[in-house]
Amino acid sequence: MSAGNSFTRFETLFPHKPPGQTVNRVVVAVLGLVLSGLLFALWLHLFLSSQEKSYTVQRGYRLANEAAFNQFLRQGNNRSRIQALDQWLRERGLAGIFPTRELLRQGDQWLNLEEAPFAIPPRDLWPNIAKTLTLVRDQLIPLIGPVTVVSAYRTNSYQRKLAPQKHPHHRDFCGLDLIPKSHIGHRELAEELSALHARLGPESRAGMGLIDGILFHIDTCGYRTW
Repeated sequence: MSAGNSFTRFETLFPHKPPGQTVNRVVVAVLGLVLSGLLFALWLHLFLSSQEKSYTVQRGYRLANEAAFNQFLRQGNNRSRIQALDQWLRERGLAGIFPTRELLRQGDQWLNLEEAPFAIPPRDLWPNIAKTLTLVRDQLIPLIGPVTVVSAYRTNSYQRKLAPQKHPHHRDFCGLDLIPKSHIGHRELAEELSALHARLGPESRAGMGLIDGILFHIDTCGYRTW
């Protein structure tokens, strides 16, 4: 293409404009494109942040994470209610066995059930978990090592959707479903739990049994095993 044709096209795009005014228009157009690009990048960042996973996967089990818990904290008066539970645990020497958020996990199926990942038990149920936490701290952890809570308190709605006739002690805030943090296998875990249950005896009122793989249940609401 000849220089004359290029100049003619330029004049067509910017007819009868002084050179300075033409340059200003080009600069404004470039700045507009840059600003649009920055705004798009900001929107994309916010969108991707909002799509952040609300769970982590530990040993094959999907657990609501800290990000999901922080979102739960911002709902209603949940923060003050959880602080009250924290204080209650500290006063009884039960703080630090698990992060409090783990004691509020309903289970690993909340997404499938379309339920909240966390739930706060009514205050009158809090004493039910005390003996279970003591047993976990004094007997279970020294035997198999640290454990993670998959499920603790469950609402009636969650339990009804999951298995209405099974594990009612979750609704009473007495039972915990746990997984070991170590790499202990199913067979070894079954042997250790069986020996522990036999040693504790009926006076412990411990209910204990494997649910699936390395996921197991423990409570202090009735001596039994399965």
